[in-house]
Amino acid sequence: MIIQNEFNLYPSNMLPEGFCYPEKYVRISNDTSLIPYIQPHNFHWWFENYGTEGAEVAYIFRNSILPDLNLIPFASNGEWEAYFDGNDVTGNPRVIVINLDNIENHEFFNSFEEWLELAIKDTW
Repeated sequence: MIIQNEFNLYPSNMLPEGFCYPEKYVRISNDTSLIPYIQPHNFHWWFENYGTEGAEVAYIFRNSILPDLNLIPFASNGEWEAYFDGNDVTGNPRVIVINLDNIENHEFFNSFEEWLELAIKDTW
């Protein structure tokens, strides 16, 4: 299994005005070993890596899924995609996880840290 060591964030000119990434997410982007998992190969989420085709496609289609939300894609796990709420300018935005095969199947989390805790437990 390929392990992601770092990833590039979408640049600020692509983000909604006033949006800030959560501090922990920024730190993890530089060193994914900061994720407190037991074994790295058990973490099934892949962070969007700006500059790659996958990240570009995720960004292009981000608002065609739930058009009322200003979504910023940040991770995927099979048919699941995790997004930040781009309308949240608190610096600790909520997270929306959507099953792209069935968009009615989605979940909201209060923060990146809440999402990460469940992602580590592989609840999807």
